[in-house]
Amino acid sequence: MNPSPAKPPSKPPVKSPATKHLVIAGVTRAGTTSLFNYLGDHPNVQPSTIKETRFFLKCDELRRMHRFEDGPDSYDKYFPDCPNDAIRLEATPDYLFCPAAPQRIADTLPEAHIVVILRDPISRLISWRRYAIQNGQLDPDTTLTHYIQTQFDADTACKDLPQHLRALKEGRYTQYLSTWIKTFDRSRLTVCHYNDLLNDPTKVTRRICENIGIDPAFYNSYTFAIHNESRTVRWPKIQSAYRSLIWRIKPFIHDKPATRAALKKLRRSTDSALGRTGKTSLSHPVDSSELTPDDRKRLEDYYQHEPAALAKILDLPNWRW
Repeated sequence: MNPSPAKPPSKPPVKSPATKHLVIAGVTRAGTTSLFNYLGDHPNVQPSTIKETRFFLKCDELRRMHRFEDGPDSYDKYFPDCPNDAIRLEATPDYLFCPAAPQRIADTLPEAHIVVILRDPISRLISWRRYAIQNGQLDPDTTLTHYIQTQFDADTACKDLPQHLRALKEGRYTQYLSTWIKTFDRSRLTVCHYNDLLNDPTKVTRRICENIGIDPAFYNSYTFAIHNESRTVRWPKIQSAYRSLIWRIKPFIHDKPATRAALKKLRRSTDSALGRTGKTSLSHPVDSSELTPDDRKRLEDYYQHEPAALAKILDLPNWRW
């Protein structure tokens, strides 16, 4: 009788691919909600139960369910019953502007891939004003000129401002991106252009899939819907209270799919009741005609060096808004 063949040496356990993470880290008002939904629909991706976990932020201004100080196990709560072969996805566009976020993510999620979407800062600033009015953060009578002037005054005086009044300064992306480029290898950092997501979402999503190693063919026949579009609201104060209520409820339902699905239908009806026709969305860029010639010149001067600076640090010589 032939001796039994020797057993091959045992292999060390392979680290679960569930430890891989995809983080959309910026920027606000640049289609991050739409991209989060597109990528979250991929069969190899598990989206977080709350889009903006805000887990790695250092500031206390924005609400969140769990904080970095609570430990990594708290972050896992955003991904209940996550398959072992899934890539975990979240999108907190304020990460880009938080000095502590890059290193916190790198230390906690060593396999993370980072995605950043950049939008023409002037167009983004206009969008932020409309969004702030929509959510009751700004008086509806706040002119674009006043909105811009408030931020220029604060920038000159080096004063801190609430999130909706930081659009001017945060449009100088290079001062924030440089830290991410130093922290993450470029193979783990994808920078996209908002116009590309606007005009060819298939190309953008396929590129991200190729960069993280999942099948991009899923998006060949995918329907790219619009999410989190800007709209005019009838009652901004009610809208603000409504958003506050949603954040109070989220911690209790975020890991209950059936309850979330039922409330999602209710939210559609409520959003429709609060909103009016005549909305802007990912498929329709904001109208900049309300900019006065003086405001336009002032903003163009403020951002005049930004495209060239971005082209240099991203090694993309053809970068244009």
